[in-house]
Amino acid sequence: MKKFLIAFLAACCSGAALYAQVPEFPEPEFIGQCLAIRTDNSTEQLVQESLAPRHRASTGQKLFGIGKDHIDEMTLKGPRAYARFKKSDGIAFIVRVPDNGPDPMSSITVFRFKVKKKMRIAEYASVGTFGDRQSNTLERQPYTSRRFGSSSYLIILKDVQEGEYGITVDALGSLTVSTFGVDK
Repeated sequence: MKKFLIAFLAACCSGAALYAQVPEFPEPEFIGQCLAIRTDNSTEQLVQESLAPRHRASTGQKLFGIGKDHIDEMTLKGPRAYARFKKSDGIAFIVRVPDNGPDPMSSITVFRFKVKKKMRIAEYASVGTFGDRQSNTLERQPYTSRRFGSSSYLIILKDVQEGEYGITVDALGSLTVSTFGVDK
């Protein structure tokens, strides 16, 4: 009995020590906000920027009549996001959503921007010369996820390349995006 009690107390103490080493992270305050988890176990709220929709035709279409007739894009001013990560960092975020019951792939999109002329651009739909349509063409970044807190998800990015990225919560119906960049 004495050995059992000592073993039980040792297990409780080691379990408490392990639990104490796991950092506690807050949930973002509002729906759509994203907290970046830094390598030193601190958090930083990502800057939310307003997307501007843009419609244009491809250069080939304008010059030769062949190419994409109509391209729908989202643009942001400035070539770089404020929050920066290193490619070698483990990149993770806590994203607040209205309800963390559904699959996060249906409401959270992490995508990559193309940088051109001091702008970040993401194409999301186009129509070709011969009527071929493409929609939902964002350059999506794969991630794994799990529920976090009462109404958030923990998002962990996989195989991140250098570049500029955005995170949107589709349930909002707004044109805001949380932005970050990845460097060497």
